[in-house]
Amino acid sequence: MTTSCYKALLLFIFLLIPGLCYGDNEKLRDLDKALSKDFTSKKVEQLDSLKKAVGQHKDKWEGYHELASRYSNFNTDSALSYAIKARNEASKDHEVRKSNIQIASLYNSSLMMYKEAYQIFKEIPLDSADLSFKKDYYTLGVQLYRNLEELAPYDSLRRYYAHRKREFRDSVLKIMPNEKFIRANELLDAGDPKGVIDLFKDVATNPNIELYNGAPYHLLAKAYRRLGDKDREIEFLALAAKSDIENGVKEYLALPELALALYEEGDVGRAYRYMKRSNDDAKSCNARVRIFDMTEAVSVISDAYSSHQKSWQAIMTSLLIAVCILLFVTCISLIYARKHNRMLSEARSKLEESNRKLETAGNVREKYVRRFMNLSREYIEYLNSYRASLFKTASKRNFDTLYNAIKSTRIIDQTTSTFYSSFDKAFLELYPDFVNEFNSLLRPEERIELKEEETLNTELRIFALMKLGIRESAEIAKFLNCSQSTVYNYRTRYRAKALDKDEFVNHFFN
Repeated sequence: MTTSCYKALLLFIFLLIPGLCYGDNEKLRDLDKALSKDFTSKKVEQLDSLKKAVGQHKDKWEGYHELASRYSNFNTDSALSYAIKARNEASKDHEVRKSNIQIASLYNSSLMMYKEAYQIFKEIPLDSADLSFKKDYYTLGVQLYRNLEELAPYDSLRRYYAHRKREFRDSVLKIMPNEKFIRANELLDAGDPKGVIDLFKDVATNPNIELYNGAPYHLLAKAYRRLGDKDREIEFLALAAKSDIENGVKEYLALPELALALYEEGDVGRAYRYMKRSNDDAKSCNARVRIFDMTEAVSVISDAYSSHQKSWQAIMTSLLIAVCILLFVTCISLIYARKHNRMLSEARSKLEESNRKLETAGNVREKYVRRFMNLSREYIEYLNSYRASLFKTASKRNFDTLYNAIKSTRIIDQTTSTFYSSFDKAFLELYPDFVNEFNSLLRPEERIELKEEETLNTELRIFALMKLGIRESAEIAKFLNCSQSTVYNYRTRYRAKALDKDEFVNHFFN
């Protein structure tokens, strides 16, 4: 593998590691499953059922007030519409005041209409002994002055709004000292995150406890963030976000904060998905405050995600090139291997053929050694028998008979005939098609036709010896017991009779 391929692989691992840090987090996996499901349809069904019930209810104010409350974190425009309808239907002072608080809360928390919210808030009289109304009133004051504090252009005004926020918070705690959410925010402002964890100790020690909303999880996440415990912060933000999603909430804080926390930890892919979902839900809800709060974070994470995607694409391109190179090298190797295997196969076949030939040659050699030994033994026995016969004749002093026997060529002729017969048989066992092959080299009219009892004749024996490698005329003449001129004449004559003289010469003379 090339150096560039190694670099690409290392970069891939380097970018993947941050995502792996939280990729196996159980709470994040649960959140991902929740995000993949459709809880909006269930929320819409509930709201539609409530709207039908309001149409049949005599007290329109109560129905519209409840609808505005249900729509407040799902669709701000619908929530404001029902809150205004509720105020229009109000027939009692406390109903008008509650509707005004609801409208002011929507202006303040979702629509960024702080001036309008503050105007309505100032005009709401606080002369009721109803603790529920006072709690809502003071809570609105806390929320309104917190937003004004964050938007204050200079320090003195910021300090004033902070002071007013604390006053309203103290008022809530005075009438409802067990109000945990207000108390938790007070502890966070006072720099006591451990106090928040103690306040929600049951939730902190058992994160899987069922809650009706995700607010405790969110407050615990803030506390752990102050303590620098990133893992616990991410865990509780995931729980808070999951609770929001499962309850059909569209306006929330936990999911975008979780996106930022994961971005800081290097999990850019998941951060981008969470922030995109948060932004889409905020837009569908028309939660202007949330959209405004997320503007900078969306831009930062989107840019990081685009850069991450480009890096990923570069890595994938490098890996693809590396894979292509490896495939090319593999193909070349396979082609070479096939060629090499084919050569080995051919060599093996040739070796096997050579072995077969050697084995055949070995068998032939053994066969003809035995034939030669048998033939030699027969000649020795024959000569010994002939010697004994001559000795017997000589011992009887039958000199005329002895003289005639010595003078006769019958024995030589008979032995020569036997020798040629043995040679013909041995040669034709080696080359059974020799006569046909020899005739195929001659013109049709010049081809040799053997007699019925003949195996080879003198002409064929000359070329048989040449095929065996005996090409000298003197050796051939000695072997066949004829003159050299006879051998020469036969060679010349049959070369002239050949269909192709060059082929004939190559076949026997080279």
